[in-house]
Amino acid sequence: MRFLITSLVYLAALMSLLLGVAERTIWHPASSHELAITLTNSTPYVIVPASTLEHFAGSPTISVAGTRQVFASVGRESDVSAWVGSCQHTEIKIGSGGKKLVEKTLVGGGLLSDPAGSDLWRDQRVSNQSLNLPVDKSNQAAVLVASNGIERAPSRISLNWQVPYDLGPSNFALILGGILLIAGLILNWLTYWHIRSTRGPRRRTPKPPKGPQIRRLNIDRITISRGRRVAGRSKLAVPVGVLVLGLLTGCSNFGSAPVTDSTPTQAANSVPVSLLQGQLSRILNDVALSAANGDKGKDAKQLQNRFNGPALEIRAARYLLQQRSKKVASLESIAAGPISFSLPAATSQWPRTAMAVTQRTGSSELPQMLVMQQDSPRSNYKVWYSIAMLPGAKIPAVPAADVGAAPVTPNSLFLAMSPKALPHTYGDLIDNGQLSLSAGKFDVSKDEFYLQLSQSQKTQKAALKKASLKFSHSLGENNVLSLSTSDAGALVAVYMNDSYVIKPTKAGSAVTVSGNEKIMLGSNGSVQGVKSVYGDMLLFYVPALASKNQIRLLGVTQGLVSVRGL
Repeated sequence: MRFLITSLVYLAALMSLLLGVAERTIWHPASSHELAITLTNSTPYVIVPASTLEHFAGSPTISVAGTRQVFASVGRESDVSAWVGSCQHTEIKIGSGGKKLVEKTLVGGGLLSDPAGSDLWRDQRVSNQSLNLPVDKSNQAAVLVASNGIERAPSRISLNWQVPYDLGPSNFALILGGILLIAGLILNWLTYWHIRSTRGPRRRTPKPPKGPQIRRLNIDRITISRGRRVAGRSKLAVPVGVLVLGLLTGCSNFGSAPVTDSTPTQAANSVPVSLLQGQLSRILNDVALSAANGDKGKDAKQLQNRFNGPALEIRAARYLLQQRSKKVASLESIAAGPISFSLPAATSQWPRTAMAVTQRTGSSELPQMLVMQQDSPRSNYKVWYSIAMLPGAKIPAVPAADVGAAPVTPNSLFLAMSPKALPHTYGDLIDNGQLSLSAGKFDVSKDEFYLQLSQSQKTQKAALKKASLKFSHSLGENNVLSLSTSDAGALVAVYMNDSYVIKPTKAGSAVTVSGNEKIMLGSNGSVQGVKSVYGDMLLFYVPALASKNQIRLLGVTQGLVSVRGL
């Protein structure tokens, strides 16, 4: 019996070891799939669509070779197509049989441009003569190949898919075979020891006399009971048979996964997010670099590649003051990270919006909300609003960054208040306090900006004896940027202009100004009066129309924009 068990263990060990070796040798698939093509058509752009990249399992590496400059980038297929537009280009598809690449030229006459440096690209490479670019084919990725955007694109392109192969089953089979082999050796030694210990003299004893034999009838109907030895073999054969059968049938599941066309990560009816986190980090680094160059040289021209609208206007006005006086403090610097909050738009259209909150590590400055917009596929994201978050301000729940938020129109009727109407209504609340008709719509219990500005206006009016002071608050920029929150509300970035008009009320008197207003005006005042304009970049949370929540101010950055005599 012991020899039988030992033999079965040896057999299981042998089968397991053979299976593990076969998985690494004769059943091992090809290490990679490679397809190459030499283009015959001369076009400035070559697109490798997502369907081509997904032909084999795994993420491919694209190799490009040409005579001069070589460029390759990865982006969402719809973004790549939007950037190329109507320009003449070549598409690389999988040929019939799936074993070769074929080219298809699309004729067009769009404006040619260098694709290097676009914010649409998740990854890009620029080199001389040749380059290799690993491609993450998730999120509907496609590849754009070019030279400098004007000359002919590189003609030699190849794709290499490394076949993913899991060695786990092979390792398991080899380890199991080794364990069974050791167990067989131990059982073999125990059997040998048992035989040696039971070996001794054997004496022949006489047989006892036999009794009378009785003939039994119907012997065929009587079932002979099986002894313990027979039953033991039956119980042992079942688990051993199952083990061997499992090892043998398991070979069909070992090895590489079947090669099938992968499904898109986004549902067909869903809108993909416009920016991935890697793209956003790269954009913010470029924004911070532009801001640092502008702050260092007090030159607004250094900002124009990454700043626009109110953010550019307020910073340019501060540079003017700093050029006229060294006593004027700088605006808060722009930090690229760490990113504590990010919310890109989920859209395939332009313009596109993205929001991000950053704060320099170890800095005492308040976190900043940077609100950026991309006007077209070939333009880069520019900062329209750089807003300092109020202390203790809490951003409401928003969709995840890899899902994105739906853009909200400036005249939306589904919010508690239209985004474009915020400056006028909020300004009326500042001027009139709780007497304002919109007082019940705003939560100003923790709004330090409202409390300080409304109190400052009251103090200035009370201090004037020989002059009149008039305040007005209006929309300073039509480009109001908004993204939806999880509760159907919106985060709204809007620009409000605060105008202060001071006129003397008695003949012979004049209006005098001081501080930054004096520096910008270039004189002490005016006999006709003075008009000062401050720009407020505001970030509001506006709830949904049916919500019982109130509008809250989350952040504000104020700067002197202009001062002129009347």
